[in-house]
Amino acid sequence: MNRAMRSASLRIEGRRAIALLLAIGCLALGERARAASMLRCESDDNTVAYVSTRIENAKCIRVNMNWQWTPPAPSSASMASAAPPAAPLTRRQTTARIYSYVEDGVRHFVSRKPAGVAANVTVIELRFMETCNLCSPGDDVNVAGLALDTRSYGREIDAAAASFNVDSALVRAVIHAESAYRANAISRAGAQGLMQLMPATATRFNVGDPFDAAQNIRGGVQYLSWLLRRFNNNLDLALAAYNSGEAAVDRYNGVPPYNETRTYVSRVKTLAERYRDGR
Repeated sequence: MNRAMRSASLRIEGRRAIALLLAIGCLALGERARAASMLRCESDDNTVAYVSTRIENAKCIRVNMNWQWTPPAPSSASMASAAPPAAPLTRRQTTARIYSYVEDGVRHFVSRKPAGVAANVTVIELRFMETCNLCSPGDDVNVAGLALDTRSYGREIDAAAASFNVDSALVRAVIHAESAYRANAISRAGAQGLMQLMPATATRFNVGDPFDAAQNIRGGVQYLSWLLRRFNNNLDLALAAYNSGEAAVDRYNGVPPYNETRTYVSRVKTLAERYRDGR
């Protein structure tokens, strides 16, 4: 990665683009990139900037970003040629247009076409999910008929499931519902990776790069295990907490009366049974 990219300060105009720049970078610019570490800083006026140094009086958290979009990876090289395609996304995707340009040796990303800049402006079409893949109760989804992916990330799923004593079929169901097995999936809220970990959850469970499949799966499974223990192995409550947070489950002393959460719990349980049965 060149010096300009290492020192780049990314400024986003408008709250609508808060989570968007997590998905753009060197891939969109035609370059191959490694995971990059930057700060996401939010000011009191809701302005969000991605920078390399802290902004005074702003709330900043470190975000690890992997710019490369990759399809599901098999767990061994011998399976590569026969790897199944990613599960189809049932959730609507939103497209946003981002503009990139270099000025004084610094690359900038903005959500409005820059004025007074030399003609060398790159237009990036960015796609992200509104919510998790199977979260929306408004989507007419026949969960019983969805194609299953029983092979992608097999080694990573089995290792994490064994380490934290979680049913591997449940792990596959959560991944399917959250991201449809897309390692670089990003939601508008900022959830990242296969198991759609929010930055605070990723930090809590020592996930340094949420777009690394092994790290994301291990962190997500560890979180599931923690939730199952916290709610006395009540799967409904654990899944509800995974979707809406443990505080919401505590507040309602049960599955919260949110249509999205209740839909999520039902669909994940159905998927888990199907993955368990292998059909």
